[in-house]
Amino acid sequence: MIVTKRIQQNYKTILRAKIYFFFKKSGWMYLISTFMIAYVFPVSGLGFVLSALIYFAGFDLLVIVPLYYFSSKALAKRNGLDADIEFNEQNIIIRHRNKAIVETKEWSWIKKIDITDKAVYLVLNEPRRYLISFNKSELTVEELQFLVRAR
Repeated sequence: MIVTKRIQQNYKTILRAKIYFFFKKSGWMYLISTFMIAYVFPVSGLGFVLSALIYFAGFDLLVIVPLYYFSSKALAKRNGLDADIEFNEQNIIIRHRNKAIVETKEWSWIKKIDITDKAVYLVLNEPRRYLISFNKSELTVEELQFLVRAR
C-alpha cells in the first residue's frame, strides 16, 4: 500500500510539534525542577507542592509560552517546507514542491509512530527534534491501518 500526504512546515505545525515534545518530555523535566526549587525556596505560607505548581505555571506563562511563540514564528519564516511525502512498504519518498528535490528515506528515518485519539505523530530520527503529524480525521481507515502496521 502507498500513503501519500502533503506536509507543510508553517507556524501552526511547528508550534504543534513544540507542544507535543513539551508534553512528552520537557514538561516533566520542568515540573521536577520546579519541585526541587520549591522544596528549597517555598512560597511563604504555602507548602512546597503548591509552591512548585505556582512556579511551574509562572515559568510556563512567563518563559515557555513566549519562547515557543517567537521561536515558532522565526522557524516558520526561515524554513518553508512544502512537500508531498509518500510512504510505501520499502521506503519513504519526499517530493519537495518548492524545490526540485526528491529524497528517499528508509523506515529507520522514523524513530517512533505515536497514535493518539486525534492525531498520528511521526517522530523523526534526526539530530534536531522533528515531527510530522497528521489529523486522524484526514486519514482513511486503510492509511491509518498502514501506519499502525508500520509502527
